[in-house]
Amino acid sequence: MFSMKKDLQLEQFSGPLDLLLSLISENQLDISQIAISKVTEQYLDYLSQLDESKAEELADFLVVASKLLLMKARKLMPQFALAEEEGPSLEDQLRLYKLFVDASRKINSLWDQPQRGFFRVEPPRKAEGFVWPENVDPQAMKETFLHLLSRLKPPKDLPQAYIDKAISMKEKIDTIRNLLKKRKKAYFFDVLDQAQNKTEIIVSFLAILELVKQRTVFLSQDSTFGDIAMEAVRDEKELI
Repeated sequence: MFSMKKDLQLEQFSGPLDLLLSLISENQLDISQIAISKVTEQYLDYLSQLDESKAEELADFLVVASKLLLMKARKLMPQFALAEEEGPSLEDQLRLYKLFVDASRKINSLWDQPQRGFFRVEPPRKAEGFVWPENVDPQAMKETFLHLLSRLKPPKDLPQAYIDKAISMKEKIDTIRNLLKKRKKAYFFDVLDQAQNKTEIIVSFLAILELVKQRTVFLSQDSTFGDIAMEAVRDEKELI
């Protein structure tokens, strides 16, 4: 961005060119009273003292000077109108130029600061936890809750119940096998007599059927509705 370090010294103005452009664009200074030739003369004298690396400053100045010259011509000769195809008005261009100048100064001031990075500010967190509604009084809520608790009847004692020990089919199968190891023959009623409840009777009956299914026990019955004899199978021929 164009910037002239040396201040201009004119009859109606003294200061940097940026300020001159700002005053003219805001109609605080009449451009017809400014000698453009003196502005050009002072700036060319300033450029002659710089090396060739500052050639871009000369190009920037030529753009600004031509705009100042056009502005002065329009001021002195109102009949000199700007056609639509020529683009935006010079005043609009100067305002845009001023925006860039101000932005460049702001960037330069930030660049000179030690901190060149900025972190995103964390948004305020919302309060966590339960929030009472505005129309509810916590103390009144507490008293209402205590009143409801006082109206509750104490729970009745539940009747005591005894749960019989459950026996698995595996345990009953092992019991029958151990019995047949001690005896050559055992009877179904003897096994049922050892049962403590109906559940154990059913488990005992299922255990005998499982032993028959596994071909490890042979059953026999001398009469209808008579006791069932159980014998351990030592030879598969006994099952025939």
